[in-house]
Amino acid sequence: MSPLAEVDRVSVTTVVDNYIDTLRQDEKVARRFSAFVARQMPDLRAEHGLAHWVEIARGAATTRIVFDFGSTAASMTHNFRALGLDAARLDALALSHGHWDHWGGLGGFLQAYRRGMRRDLVFYAGADHFLPRWNQRGDDRVSMGRLYREEIERYDVRVALVTAPTLVADGVLLSGEMHAREDFETIPANLKVERDGRLEPDPFIGEQTLVANVRGRGLVVVTSCSHRGVIGICRNAARIAGVPQVHAVVGGFHLSGLSEERVTRVVDAFRRLGVEYVVPQHCTGIEAIATLRQRLPGELVVSSVGSTFTFGE
Repeated sequence: MSPLAEVDRVSVTTVVDNYIDTLRQDEKVARRFSAFVARQMPDLRAEHGLAHWVEIARGAATTRIVFDFGSTAASMTHNFRALGLDAARLDALALSHGHWDHWGGLGGFLQAYRRGMRRDLVFYAGADHFLPRWNQRGDDRVSMGRLYREEIERYDVRVALVTAPTLVADGVLLSGEMHAREDFETIPANLKVERDGRLEPDPFIGEQTLVANVRGRGLVVVTSCSHRGVIGICRNAARIAGVPQVHAVVGGFHLSGLSEERVTRVVDAFRRLGVEYVVPQHCTGIEAIATLRQRLPGELVVSSVGSTFTFGE
């Protein structure tokens, strides 16, 4: 297999995340949406969710993708507007998985912006993204939502189901289904999927990761919740891209509430992988971020809504 084509630069702007700190300064690869950038005190919203505007530059071409859409249309559309992002320049939409905190803002986003977008817009999703999801503990269960494909298609957006690694543009890959995982990265037993009226453990086989290969540096891996394990996701990205070096990982690592042993094993595995930048977001958890700060201070980049993380030239 030929390695994934190189790109010159990847920029990830966090539109929605759990965290916001308008006083944070620029650091390492992060540029903050400060008062001096906004020309006023920033008016951005944080919520339990994740959404990214991703730009991939290759030569004279730039591909722009919205990857996930946060929990609510209110935060998604408000932040999108406040950050000055232009939906008319979008090339594609992509969804990581079927939990509401990643697609809840999609309908309102399309309602607000679809008219100005390109007509041949494609929405990339896993084949299992449209199933009902649940959080169950004992006899209690809480809905994690259900996305309906027809709700997207009524906005004249073509839905493309991704099962195998799929090029979205030159040098930009969606992971497709991921079947392998690391033994120590167990999937939370409380998370369920409903198939044909029956609840079963959710394997998150179809959870998508966005992958690009930055010239001379290696892979930038943009993940969402990493339900199958962020280390397994990084190693899977290296396999499907044919590129051994993982330069940066951005996204939710789903370590919140997990044991100190599990968190430490993940952090130490980042070191063994040689990851140069780690940007923990959303469901990573404060304790895990603190462990990253202690054990990988040079690699850690703190997230905040509105930040842009740039890798490459």
